[in-house]
Amino acid sequence: MRSVVTDLGFLALGFLVAGTAWAQEPRLEVVHLHAPEFPPPAALASGEAPGGSISGAQPSAPAMPGAPRPVAPTSARPQAGSEEAGAGVTWLNSSPLSMSGLRGKVVMIDFWEPTCINCIRTYPHNKLWWERYRKYGFELIGVEDPEFDIAASLDHVRAAVKRFDLPYPILVDSQFQVWNAYKSDSWPNRFLIDAQGYIRYHIAGEGDDAEFERAIQTLLKEAHPDLALPSSYQVASNEDLQAPDCGGAPTPEMYVGDWYGRGVLANAEGYRDRKTIDYQPRSSVDDGRVVVSGRWETDKNGMIYRGKRKGNEPGDDRAAMRYHAREVYAVMNVSHGHPSRLYLQQDGKYLTADNKGADVEIDSEGRSYIEVREPRMYYVVQNPEFGSHTLELVPTSSGFTLNSFTFGNNCQTQFPHS
Repeated sequence: MRSVVTDLGFLALGFLVAGTAWAQEPRLEVVHLHAPEFPPPAALASGEAPGGSISGAQPSAPAMPGAPRPVAPTSARPQAGSEEAGAGVTWLNSSPLSMSGLRGKVVMIDFWEPTCINCIRTYPHNKLWWERYRKYGFELIGVEDPEFDIAASLDHVRAAVKRFDLPYPILVDSQFQVWNAYKSDSWPNRFLIDAQGYIRYHIAGEGDDAEFERAIQTLLKEAHPDLALPSSYQVASNEDLQAPDCGGAPTPEMYVGDWYGRGVLANAEGYRDRKTIDYQPRSSVDDGRVVVSGRWETDKNGMIYRGKRKGNEPGDDRAAMRYHAREVYAVMNVSHGHPSRLYLQQDGKYLTADNKGADVEIDSEGRSYIEVREPRMYYVVQNPEFGSHTLELVPTSSGFTLNSFTFGNNCQTQFPHS
């Protein structure tokens, strides 16, 4: 978890979000700012700035690792005129919407990203709120902004919307126009807008869902004073994700590639930008770090395996990492869409039905593996309890890319693993 630190001087201009210690929870920010208008498709495609942005927002510098995810710097974003640039104008599940056209409704803006576990864990609440309150004048708009290059593709976003069964309007914001207008700097990042078009509440990161739902109810009743919500809509208290039985704070997000100087590669050879070298094996790895062996290429987004194809058999080359958590998730990709088998071992043993993630299969010889077929986040490990482990990933074909690892504790497991 990451807390929200607010400087009231910055609130006059926008939002300042910074990462702090795990022990501090995010909190609901109360604000009163005019909501920026969505840029029309032509404005996004031509690279024009949207009208109504909050004081000329500029991209902020990357924050420290952990949740919520930090902004990807401008250089990571598709350039205007590229195939992906047009994706920034695209609405899914809806015709184009505008803030002026939504006047009279309570509107939630949720900045999300398909490979972000912190976002994925919020989808059940998002869908519940949209189904529960839209009949009373509530609208939810998911604004998708890519972190890794793999998420900049419109087809990738469409596939994610289908996989996660997101029913509400989605704006694909590949040029970060809406992101900059709201001065967003994290995934997820949620804003609540009243019926008069003013941003009234804000939460960066996951958590504090009860407070956010109460804020939705408050603004709906403010817009409709006679509104009587069903008694079944009573909001439960927040789950304490830091309670003793949660196991504690899991390992922070691990960027495997040289992601703006934040990569966790621990090999003595280090990162060699866009170069393929032979990495030598290491006998151990520290918590929160990754070591690789064999031929790997350094990339900003991740480490790309360049060894010879092994068929579907495991070889000696691998990526190893150490972590403390209950669940492990990995963002991975393959070259040109060619499926690649990835074998997995935890603490020197193949995963079993008792600790494998939802995307893991077990072959006839008892070997655990993932068939990596598309760029997305994969569910790798679901241990029965929080603990410290070493995980080894054994690629079998060139072009396999390992982007990042994220984690969950005992209290972060109750969501659909789809």
